[in-house]
Amino acid sequence: MTRPDSPTAPDSTPLVSVAVTAYNSERWLPRALDSVLEQRTTFPIEIVIGEDCSKDSTLRVAYSYKERHPDLVRVLERSENLGIQRNYYETFEQCHGKYIAWLDADDYWTDPEKLDIQVQTLEADSSISACCHFVRWITEDGELRRERYPSMSPGGYGLGEIIRHNFVASPSVVFRNGIHHGLPPWYFELAPITDWPIWVLAALSGKIVLLDRVMADYMLTPNSSFMSKGELFWYSENARFYDHIESILPSAWHRLARSEKGKRYEAMAYALRKKGEFRASRVAAIKAFRAPSFLDNGGSKTKTLFASLIREAQWRLRTKLIETKE
Repeated sequence: MTRPDSPTAPDSTPLVSVAVTAYNSERWLPRALDSVLEQRTTFPIEIVIGEDCSKDSTLRVAYSYKERHPDLVRVLERSENLGIQRNYYETFEQCHGKYIAWLDADDYWTDPEKLDIQVQTLEADSSISACCHFVRWITEDGELRRERYPSMSPGGYGLGEIIRHNFVASPSVVFRNGIHHGLPPWYFELAPITDWPIWVLAALSGKIVLLDRVMADYMLTPNSSFMSKGELFWYSENARFYDHIESILPSAWHRLARSEKGKRYEAMAYALRKKGEFRASRVAAIKAFRAPSFLDNGGSKTKTLFASLIREAQWRLRTKLIETKE
């Protein structure tokens, strides 16, 4: 069957809903939407734009695409700002497709075969709950920061791997509609971690498949809610994720989650020592040490605790000597 030059608009129910969430994205939204329109598919899709009361012209841009593609594009105009988490959820709720493809307004797809490849993968195996692929990291100026993310082999992964780290880039994923219904109330207070709990739910219901192909660019914007704030912020937010995630995990997986939380606190302790924040480093090291079993990261967390205690003691002694001289 010959593929059409553009996505097929839904005559009835689309097979894929492309959920595009946008806030103050007038500069980026056209590129994201054009990358969807360039997809070559043999099945019907829809584009659902969740516009969260932007202060710029994002809403006008969204409606301009709806006017040009009235059978393909729907715009969800909010009466008030929902916030990033709620906007995602409410946009997913309005998706009619069997599958949802996630695309933030500042990211974009780079392969016109993306949706077709991922849908074929999902349709061929009902045990796959989410399908993702490798992405590039790009700055807003077009500088390539990373050619291929994540740093792992392609293949099928389960709950253990997604608990250890979030390897699913949001612009890369197509997942089965309805997975998000299992999100707990705390999800809406976990910003800026928006997607990781959803992939945990996906792994609870099936496999996550990572395809060996780079098909999207993830953009590192200066005002990013996550990527722009540095490693210490990442470790802190990851630890907060682990504080919550046990509520949706079977008890057999709690120890792994706690062990991973301990690793994040170890990393925090080291990063804080480098910044000269010795009290905070000691607090993080103690949290790392309180992993559920000494066998979990035993050597590294003991080393981290001793290093933090010694550096804090040195700092206190040095401070006291300075005060004495004064």
